[in-house]
Amino acid sequence: MVSVLAVRKYPNGYWQCLNWFPTMEQKGVKVMLSKVQEQSWHRVRWVLAISWLILILSLFYDPISHNLTDPDHLFSLFRDPILTRDPCVQVQGVCLDEKPYALGARLFWGMIVPSAIMIVLVFGHETWRRICPLYFLSQIPRALGLQPQRDISKNPWLVRNHLYVQFAIFLIGLNCRILFVNSDRLVLGLFLSLTIVSAIMMVFLYGGRSWCHYVCPFGMVQMVFTGPRGLLGTEAHNAPPK
Repeated sequence: MVSVLAVRKYPNGYWQCLNWFPTMEQKGVKVMLSKVQEQSWHRVRWVLAISWLILILSLFYDPISHNLTDPDHLFSLFRDPILTRDPCVQVQGVCLDEKPYALGARLFWGMIVPSAIMIVLVFGHETWRRICPLYFLSQIPRALGLQPQRDISKNPWLVRNHLYVQFAIFLIGLNCRILFVNSDRLVLGLFLSLTIVSAIMMVFLYGGRSWCHYVCPFGMVQMVFTGPRGLLGTEAHNAPPK
């Protein structure tokens, strides 16, 4: 059972409960993720980024995964000897038309998105910011030696209102998913490709983690879910600079 360790009262009368979840140091367990070398994180980012790009490519052309959903295929995950003998599955007296489908969109919405949310909830932003494939791809301008074109501090409106921008993009993206993206693999592929290009352009203009801090809607979601850290994360925001 977790107890509240402290309560803070602000001048406006707002009360905030602190430390709902004790840190791993308070539990007597040393956090190992913060001790992992950056070179190891870099390898993880490479693997995740390449896997994500392969998934996006599969949304445009996928001659393989639809075989896994074909009940008549030898290597199908849904192969059923009973259906092989009698392929008719009746619903209200009508045989269902079973059509194989590619798994790219199902993997993205059913596994990748929930996994990202789980990582943030459990390990916090300290881990997610190190493995996010979109952040990794957004740093292409810096890897090419391109200097930022503008100073983010000279855009005070974005700095001051970035949470509203992230929330607006989140609502637009959520509605686009329900209306257009969720049911069409090609549209999902274009949507993800446009997101990558937008992240690269943002970093090309302002440099650093400008996409992550000021535009990416997942940053707002992360703040709502976990605040500065997750259940098993460290308080990286309070750690001394290295």
